[in-house]
Amino acid sequence: MSYIALLALFPITAPAEESKASKESEKPKRVQTVADILEQPGVLTPKGSFVLDTSLSYTQNSSNSVSVVGYTVLPSLIVGLIRASDIDRTTLTFGLTGRYGITNRLEVEARIPWVYRTDSISERDLNSGSNAATLRTVDGNDIGDIEAAFKYQINMKEAPYWIGSLRFKSTTGKSPYDVPINSLNDFEELPTGSGFPSIEPGITMIMPIDPAVIFMNFSYIWNIKDDVEVDIDITDDDNNTENIRVDTIDLGDTIAFSAGMGFAVNPKFSFSLGLSHKTILKSKINGTTASDAKLLQLDSLSFGANYAIDRDTTINVGATAGITADAPDFQLSVRIPYTLK
Repeated sequence: MSYIALLALFPITAPAEESKASKESEKPKRVQTVADILEQPGVLTPKGSFVLDTSLSYTQNSSNSVSVVGYTVLPSLIVGLIRASDIDRTTLTFGLTGRYGITNRLEVEARIPWVYRTDSISERDLNSGSNAATLRTVDGNDIGDIEAAFKYQINMKEAPYWIGSLRFKSTTGKSPYDVPINSLNDFEELPTGSGFPSIEPGITMIMPIDPAVIFMNFSYIWNIKDDVEVDIDITDDDNNTENIRVDTIDLGDTIAFSAGMGFAVNPKFSFSLGLSHKTILKSKINGTTASDAKLLQLDSLSFGANYAIDRDTTINVGATAGITADAPDFQLSVRIPYTLK
């Protein structure tokens, strides 16, 4: 197998003309993996090395919806307000991630995100006699949900290489149940967190196949149910209003799978192609699944490029396009991992 095929897994060797003393005085280089192109667990940070990973991501999503604020007298007769909405959602996330190699097999990681969200909402009342659309903007910014993870490389010598991981997500971001809403249950300020802690075990396989590297990842996100205090007014077909108090929400868990290929063009540049799938299970309110709850299917295609600036610094650019209705339309991310030791 050629060295090019393994560039995504192992450090770049020093030139032959360098002296042995100069090699020994160099800082250990963080292993270059497909994780530098896509955010997937990979061959881990060497023992005693610390990597500071700065990232910035831009996510764009749009949706169209029609909602009814009122009640139905007959199947074809609606009394109330019918609203058509066109929503453009933009999210900017700045993240600081630190990774430390406890051993050559075990790595610990922590990530602190800062999230800015803005929604541009164009609404039109279909039965008000006016064709004019109203435009309103809602935004929010704050710290996101801080994450911590452990990664362990199961085997070291023979391919395929297997890496197990365990990630925990906190609730440090603003919860959707802690921000103000108006009389139509629309956000007046956007949340920056999910509102629920989660635990995510995962397994990754990396297989060098000359001249490429194949990778696959499977994970399960368990969202821990939590108590909330939300009062919801529901109007039935007879125009009777009932107030329902929501005490417990069990957010649907997520099954995630991704696979792709990384290819090293030369010792400094590599790229990858990948496919990601997520299935978000139905949520439960007060222990019961709502009749209108549905599974969400998120599929996306991704492309990434990685350039080694020097032995300690790389720059990674990734683009993701959603291919199902529930997936974000587009995401662009830039990451700069820097090895301090």
